[in-house]
Parts: sequence; structure tokens; C-alpha cells
Amino acid sequence: MSVVVNVLRSGDNSKPNPYTIAVIANPALETPWRSSIFVGDPILNSLAAFQAAVVYIESNLFANLPGQKEKLLADLSIQPKVRLVSIFDDTLPADTGTSLVGQDDVSNILVARRDAFAPHLAKYSIQADVAYAVSASPSHTRASAWFTSDDDTGAGVAFTLDGSEFSHRYNYAVPGTVAIHATASSLTALHEFGHAASSYTNGAVHDLYVDSPTGLNNKVGRPIPPSFADYEGTVYKSDLTRDGLGYPPGWRSFHCELLDPSCPAVMDNYFLSRSGALACQHDAITRRFLRDRILAKIGRP
Repeated sequence: MSVVVNVLRSGDNSKPNPYTIAVIANPALETPWRSSIFVGDPILNSLAAFQAAVVYIESNLFANLPGQKEKLLADLSIQPKVRLVSIFDDTLPADTGTSLVGQDDVSNILVARRDAFAPHLAKYSIQADVAYAVSASPSHTRASAWFTSDDDTGAGVAFTLDGSEFSHRYNYAVPGTVAIHATASSLTALHEFGHAASSYTNGAVHDLYVDSPTGLNNKVGRPIPPSFADYEGTVYKSDLTRDGLGYPPGWRSFHCELLDPSCPAVMDNYFLSRSGALACQHDAITRRFLRDRILAKIGRP
């Protein structure tokens, strides 16, 4: 039995609380989610499998996969400032206090038990803005994420979106959380980061492969207007045709202009990219928003 905590990237050591991403071997699965029935996660039987998952997540986040074009966290104003830690602890019991992942009872989706993450990380004196829980569930392999719940009582960097005032808050009430399988590949880690790094109250980054509700990167209505949004005085165009994929009949969603119209957005169905999934990038407003949000948190006092 062992506890292995690794600091893979030290981040900004001049800060008392640098922007941090944590990757945790999930100690216990709730089977199914919200049942209060817990079993040990098989990931704790293989440190090597967990370490391989950590290597994949780091590589995807920091644009080190061969042919990867989305380089959000590889930006030199961001990359050196991000702390990345991993935690493998196979000494814990399987109970409600240690379970970070539940198995959905109507699909093969892994669900992050978001309220358990911060207390779990505190056991190791770690705070994380975004946290991944890695599972080796034998039946559920699809990842999912929850947005960050911002600390809206605290300070941040103000911004405007379509004439309304918001803030890239420095701190969170509940961190962004991801449940991911040990076998995840392609852009899965980066896609889920897009959700988890965004905010319930200050800009939610939604899935674009389904008819989603209104958020930072998705709007609802027909006909599609030529302008998607005004973010900080810059007007972004709408993607009138969902380039490369097309909007299905009956959809009300529409998206922001793509940085590369030949590939779907990272938050869309990148598996359908004719150039391969790793050629996909964020759409224009999502890239700008996530970059600004991360930079605000990196710069917090």
C-alpha cells in the first residue's frame, strides 16, 4: 500500500496559491451514482495505468500530442505558471468520503462527485482550480465534467459579455471537476478541461455536439444572426453553417466562428474532423475567454 504525490509542474512558486490542476486516482466508485453504494476503483490496483493516464492528460493539456493544434495551455504566458500535481493513494477505504466518481445508471458516463474533491485534496494540503479523477471502471468509460462554482463574493478581473458585467473570479467555491477513464485518448482531457475551467455564473462552456442551452460558446435561436457575441468590445461572428458538420434539422443552437473552418471546435464532435481530431481548435470566443480566465487566476494575489 502506498501514497504517491508527484508535482509534475511546479507552476508559479512566487504565489501562495498558484493556478493548479490535480490528477487523482479515484479511490472509490459510487455504483450507481447517488446510490450511496461504494466499491473500490480498480485504478488503485495499477499505479502504472494511473501514471500512463497522467502522462496522457498532461500531454493533451499542454499540446504535446503529435499533431495537436490547440495550444491553449502551451501559451508561454500560461504554461510556466500552471502547477500540475498527481495523487495515487491506495490506503483509503471505499466510502462516501473517498469516492470522487459515480457511475451513471442510464449510460456509460462517469460522473464527478464534485463536492468531494476539495475535502479530498485538503488531505494532501492541495488546492486545485481544476481536478481530474481517473477511474478504471470496467463498465463506464465516457468522461464528463462540471463547471467551476466561482466565489462570487470575492475579487476578480471584470469583463463584459453582450453588455453585461461579469468577472473572472480569482477563487472558487467548488473547483471544476472531471471524471475520466484511464483509457481516455484524443482530445478528451482538453475537451473536459474546457468545461471544468469555465463557470456556472461567469461563462459556461457547453458541449457543441448536442443542442445545448445558452452559454459562453452556444446560443439559441433561428434565424442565426451574423454576430454571435460582443466580448470585451470585440464582436465575434456566428458560425452560420457549423462548418464541416452542419446544424441538424430541428436544432436551435448556434455557435461562434471557428478559428479553423476546416475542423470542428474542440467542444464539438472532434471525432468527425476530416483532418483528424488533434487538428481541432477552440472556436474564437472560447479560446479568448478561457485564456483570459486562466490568466486572471494566474495573476491573483
